[in-house]
Amino acid sequence: MGRKQVWDQGEVLASAMRLFRRRGYLGASLRDLEEATGMHPGSLYRAFRSKEGLFSAALDDYNERVVEGRVHAHLRDAQDPVAGIRSFFTSAFDTGVGPEPDPGCLLTNTAVESFSVPHVAPGVRRGLETIESGFADALTRARTQRLLPEELDVEESAAQLLALYQGLLVLVRSGTDAAKLHTITDGALALICARKATAKQANEEEQR
Repeated sequence: MGRKQVWDQGEVLASAMRLFRRRGYLGASLRDLEEATGMHPGSLYRAFRSKEGLFSAALDDYNERVVEGRVHAHLRDAQDPVAGIRSFFTSAFDTGVGPEPDPGCLLTNTAVESFSVPHVAPGVRRGLETIESGFADALTRARTQRLLPEELDVEESAAQLLALYQGLLVLVRSGTDAAKLHTITDGALALICARKATAKQANEEEQR
């Protein structure tokens, strides 16, 4: 009879995720992981086979619980999709003031260092595709509700929003003031709404 597992996988992945968010994949040592998770080296190896295996599992868990959860809450389920897009941005940096700098988004932090840890690339791509798909869904619904112009290129706009979002999260990690982040977000959304105004003006001129 095998030994009974006495650790909770969800808690272990959450602890590892918090450490990886603070220090990154390369900055987190095996000893750090042992202390963060409370697991001995042998137990970590049996459960995840390697540091790479533990990181991949933590990133998958982050994508499933955090990324997909935020996408559904702000982008897919919001009654006002434009307001949902804005709250998706602002909720990422309205984290309050704490004793330590905001560790940022695990997905974004990992994307920045993924050139040196190629095994994490699939998990990064999955997370980014989830966010981009959420933006596309919100933009499509906004267009259907006539909150945005019918001719809006949803695919192009979703890619632009993803790029802006990832850039803002890098600024979050660097300690940029939240007020500045709000200003950048408001400016980007104003540009999208300006397309609506431009389209409306063009239609009015055609009807004259």
